[in-house]
Amino acid sequence: MSGSARILIVDDDPRLCRTLARYLTLQGYTARTALNGEEMRQKLAADEADLVILDLNLPDEDGFNLARELQTNYDLAIVMLTGRTDIIDKIVGLELGADDYVTKPFAERELLARVRSVLRRTSEETTSEEAAACSVVHFAGWRLDLNAYELSSPDGDAVAL
Repeated sequence: MSGSARILIVDDDPRLCRTLARYLTLQGYTARTALNGEEMRQKLAADEADLVILDLNLPDEDGFNLARELQTNYDLAIVMLTGRTDIIDKIVGLELGADDYVTKPFAERELLARVRSVLRRTSEETTSEEAAACSVVHFAGWRLDLNAYELSSPDGDAVAL
């Protein structure tokens, strides 16, 4: 995915949000911030994101619940950025669907590398899914799979090529 990916930073620390948004913007990303779960939902309703950087320690809602909601309702990547360093929290976060887990304090360059890695992986998955979908052509009831070199009649019978 190119540097124009849309990133939403969800953290209750306004200073961290501003600093991180500025840094990611300088790296070519479109970065927005939300200070809580409700603001996150509003921002996502207004404009989708490709990746959410999510703090687990939010004052209004549990970050794990927000991660579960993101996984259920949106097609985006999640990088958890949190002060929770316990291995159980890391495991739970990753099992809930986070693509990566970074603990605070963190180095901006490391977070950037992880964001790029996650976006690259999720972009490659989307590209391969799109390519597979484009390899099947439907016409007048016929089905032609260009990758498998298979043709099916409208009745579902295989036709030798």
